[in-house]
Amino acid sequence: MPRIPAHIVLPILILSLAPVAPAFSAESAPSVQSTVKLAFIGLEAHVPAAWTMVPPATDKRLAQFKISTPGEGMTAEVIVYYFGKGEGGTAEANIERWQGQFVATENKPVLPPVVSRFQSNGMAVTTAELHGAYARGIGVGPVGVPKPDQTLLAAVVETPEGNLIIQLHGKAASVSTQKEAFLAFVRSIRGETI
Repeated sequence: MPRIPAHIVLPILILSLAPVAPAFSAESAPSVQSTVKLAFIGLEAHVPAAWTMVPPATDKRLAQFKISTPGEGMTAEVIVYYFGKGEGGTAEANIERWQGQFVATENKPVLPPVVSRFQSNGMAVTTAELHGAYARGIGVGPVGVPKPDQTLLAAVVETPEGNLIIQLHGKAASVSTQKEAFLAFVRSIRGETI
């Protein structure tokens, strides 16, 4: 069956614009604002309603959201990547690549990433958090001019259809305020219930 680009299909896949409460166990239930149910590659997730969906920039992006701060405009972005079954690299390879996109600045060395591993809805999840001057790019190493005071919070979710790579990146303060919402979004990914 031919693959329809996500930027065409994704708006159709929004299942409900009504706020819903994500289903979490009591021990993993962070306080999160209202959410929007979203479906992709046989999975569903609850996206924070405060994140603004924008058309994905490439066909490897299943979804893309901007996060705005009053008076500053867009200060962070969330991207859901899917490269296909067996593609996209391991969590370890991605973390190594992401770390290579952070560069040392005057009197500030590149710190090692904070890595966490857990199971969520029967899927292995690896998260990594990196801070500093970020020269975001595709491939290995920094690309372009590094932006100071940035944070990348990324997750590799090992789904039955292949790895989802989800990134929240932007100004450190904006990423920090969205961290719990991001983790709740990642934990909400499960097989479709419809």
